[in-house]
Amino acid sequence: MAAVVALSAGLTTGLAAPHAGGEVTAGTPAQTTPPPPATTPPSDHPTTDPPATDPPATPPGEPPDTGPTTSPPSRTPEPDNSPGDEESSAPDGDEQSADGTVEAQRQEVEAVTAELSRVAADAPEELGPSVAELTGILRQTEAPETPPQEREGVIETARELTAALEAINDPRIPEDAREGLISAVKQVVATLDVAGEPSVPSEQRAATVLTVRRSASVLELIGDRTTSKALRKHLINSVRQTNSALMMSHEAKTPANSASPQGFQATARIGVALATAGESETSDGRRNGLAGATDEASRSSKDANDPRMSEEDRAEARKELAKQLKRLKELLEDEAMARGLPDAPLGEAAEVCTNAVFESVSDQILAGKLKQLSPPPWEDTGVKDYWKSERSGDDSLDVHAQLRNNQHDDALFRVARLITRLAEDVVPARDLIPTVGTPGLHCLQSARQLDRQGVETATWLELAQAVEKS
Repeated sequence: MAAVVALSAGLTTGLAAPHAGGEVTAGTPAQTTPPPPATTPPSDHPTTDPPATDPPATPPGEPPDTGPTTSPPSRTPEPDNSPGDEESSAPDGDEQSADGTVEAQRQEVEAVTAELSRVAADAPEELGPSVAELTGILRQTEAPETPPQEREGVIETARELTAALEAINDPRIPEDAREGLISAVKQVVATLDVAGEPSVPSEQRAATVLTVRRSASVLELIGDRTTSKALRKHLINSVRQTNSALMMSHEAKTPANSASPQGFQATARIGVALATAGESETSDGRRNGLAGATDEASRSSKDANDPRMSEEDRAEARKELAKQLKRLKELLEDEAMARGLPDAPLGEAAEVCTNAVFESVSDQILAGKLKQLSPPPWEDTGVKDYWKSERSGDDSLDVHAQLRNNQHDDALFRVARLITRLAEDVVPARDLIPTVGTPGLHCLQSARQLDRQGVETATWLELAQAVEKS
């Protein structure tokens, strides 16, 4: 009981001091649109820590970091040394299915590109260069070596931008919304273009694509005629400033895991807050609070990276950003406490949870922390991109990955072992919500369900109990 009370109280105190075990770091954009039946896919990215006073847990940036069940004969089994477990006799992978997955994403690229072209025909002439640039970025993702999570992130961002163009073309849209969307579209596309430069490390690029996608998720709210002017202004500022900070971080070659809040970890948390503000489940009061806080935090993040400012001014911006990141953490946790745990069975909760972690945590960290759970081919070759998981019964997940040799594979992981490892070694409870957002509630529900089966999940269970009592 004391632990629960202490943890619950901790939710409202924000980031205190850096944790000894090192930070978790965000990793890559994940998919929101699952591929058609008979397909399979994979992912990569970096981050930067916040201030010395309060490091955010796992936003995009640099690297940080279950026994087999009966599986269909086409899948790679997950090794398990536990006594009494039988290893599945599946062959090593399903190349045909993996190829189908990549092909499905390429078809998505074609569909989004066609829709973008159609809508752009009526868009303002000044957006022509941005549309051409976005089309080129979409084409570049068709390369087979592109991590599936990164490809999916660009596809989803392009969908948001296409919807924004439709709103811009609507004569009924308020003028402030129209101008704000035009500016935001230009900024978002420019950031994607900079992140796509060959010189950008894959971890860094993945972190950027994820944050860009999250920032673009509020474009629909900006264009909504019922959105208040004050909320719209905060959101427009946040999108522009966050993307500007990302661009300057790339151009300045800012280390993604530097000890200051000026790098990718800060923008990662801002991206999570923006995405949460745009969710329909978020109440108007909390949405306004998150929007105001992201406006201030993104301004500080931009100033902290701005080479035109003096070192003294940048240092002051970093101090202010530290305060704002702490505030965002508190607001995100307040929203999670208000929503409560989702009513989801273990398999569903684990799927949502692992997908949120796969997209938010660096694949380099995941590869290290999940190595012992992975099948031999993955361990031998190395994992480039943990793309996504899909339910395979109540106690196992089919995990899709792209290996370092760019081959795609999938394997069955036991829910209990995978969730336990994520909770103990990848994203501690204090960092969970600020790192993955409200999908982290499914992680807590997984912990709650596993506890009923006698499986311990460290601090995730304590936080789940605190949310239940709130």
